[in-house]
Order: sequence, then structure tokens, then C-alpha cells
Amino acid sequence: MSEESRRGPVGVREAGPEDSEFLVDMLLEAFNWRGEERFTRKQILKDKSTSLYVAGWQRAGDIGVIAVDLAGPSGLQIPIGAAWLRQFPARNPGYGFVAEDVPELSMAVVPHQRGRGIGTGLVRSLMTKARDQGIRRISLSVEDGNPALRLYKSLGFTEVGRNGDATTMVATLDSTTQVVGK
Repeated sequence: MSEESRRGPVGVREAGPEDSEFLVDMLLEAFNWRGEERFTRKQILKDKSTSLYVAGWQRAGDIGVIAVDLAGPSGLQIPIGAAWLRQFPARNPGYGFVAEDVPELSMAVVPHQRGRGIGTGLVRSLMTKARDQGIRRISLSVEDGNPALRLYKSLGFTEVGRNGDATTMVATLDSTTQVVGK
């Protein structure tokens, strides 16, 4: 990919059922955030504690947004990041579970596009969509050392607990949550 397209304009669109494979890619990026392969795609899909974030996308209540590179070849919009929310039952919780009525956030950006504010835009856009759909709080889990922790704090997430080597955080959505879009 050329430097020009790497730094090309970025758009955000709603995630749909056709994005399920890309969400698996992004979940893999989220779990391998250190840049080393701790998990394979096969492991992510086979393990019930990780596959629950993407299995059967887009079920009722799932909300997601996709960042796209608008400077793709032949006018193609190339997906470069995603943020999505999914609710879990108490009997089958995600890593950042706090309550059945609090959906959990997952987010990742492809490595060569990080550091451009894309993740911030995705999460803000998703927070606004969630608020507009009547969701009052969202949660997440972030591992110790993950630089995304700063992003989440800057967006109003606060620590509510620990789960192993990860922090569980919650953001309250209110009328001040605003869309950031390009």
C-alpha cells in the first residue's frame, strides 16, 4: 500500500452482516494487540470465550461501525477498522461483562493505520449510535499495557473492576456524547 493511500481520507459506515469476516479479522487484531501472534484465527473462532464476540453477527441488538479507506484502488472502500457492541447473558459473559443490559465494546484498527485517530472516531461514532438507540452504558475489557487504555479514558470510560491482567471499564452515555465523523 502506498503512503498516499495509507494516509488517504477515512470514512465511517454502519457494519452489516456482510462484515462478519472483517470483524473476525479485527477481533484477532484486538487479541494480538502487542504485534505478536498470541492467537490464531482458528483459535479465536474455536474458543467459546472469544468467538462469542463475533459468532452469528449481526444478531438483534448488535451495533457496529466500520472505518474505510476512501482512497482504495478503483474507488473501492477498503475496511481498516471496526468497533462494535454486543450484549451477553450472565451465564455466558464476555471479558468486560458488567450486566446483561450493558453491551460490551470491541474495537481494532489494522496496524498500518493506527495512530491516526481512527479508533477514537470509531468509538465516538459507536457511542453516539448506542446512545441514540437508548443504551445508557457500555463496557469493555483492556489488557494491562495496551495503549488503547488512554483512548478509553479520554472518552469517559472509568475503571470498575479487574479480570486477571485486564481492566474492566464502563462509560455512561448521555446527551453530551457526540458523533465524530469524517
